[in-house]
Amino acid sequence: MDDKQRVGLEAAKQVKDGMVVGLGTGSTATHFIRELARRIRDEKLSIQCVSSSFACSLLARAEGLTLLSADQAERIDLYVDGADEVSPEKGLIKGRGAAMVGEKLLAEACASFLVIVDEGKLVKRLGAKFPVPVEIMPAAVRLVQPGIIALGGKPVLRLAPGGKDGPVVSDNGNLILDVTFPADPDWSALDSALNCLPGVVGHGLFLRYAKKSTILVGHPGGVRVLP
Repeated sequence: MDDKQRVGLEAAKQVKDGMVVGLGTGSTATHFIRELARRIRDEKLSIQCVSSSFACSLLARAEGLTLLSADQAERIDLYVDGADEVSPEKGLIKGRGAAMVGEKLLAEACASFLVIVDEGKLVKRLGAKFPVPVEIMPAAVRLVQPGIIALGGKPVLRLAPGGKDGPVVSDNGNLILDVTFPADPDWSALDSALNCLPGVVGHGLFLRYAKKSTILVGHPGGVRVLP
């Protein structure tokens, strides 16, 4: 069992009968979803789920989970998802899977946010390993970039891997700019400034959810809670 699977299984233990659960996107969240489905089958739990992405919905349906659309959910009791980076202050960078807009919708709506990561995702400062993904309207690619550069960022259009030509396209039909910022910027100010740029649909800075977040960290000896 690797660290991602270990923490995914531990997270599934936190789900209680009758909950509405937000499902994250990514490799660690996949372990959580599969274990949650097993618990529902074996323990006959009544659980409804809300997906953060199309890929997540496909997996959830394949596992037999009951899915609500975002406009059907009156509440989200618990949202479980991974992260690309976690700072000591519980700030997150998310969006390597280009699903950060749907993920932030669930993070905003949930009562409790359970972040599941392995130790490699812990950083001393945000931006240490990954750029900040910024989702933009396709027509705004050239118009948005000067505004990002003015904020100190270096934007690069994310291209699709493998055999597909052209850029990555999000579930919302938008494009992704991966933006590198200088070390230790004012992340809170950048969060607000990016939100205010016309053409920006969303971005991967998750800074405002620390109070309702619990960070579970998988490691070879088990799972620990980030203080």
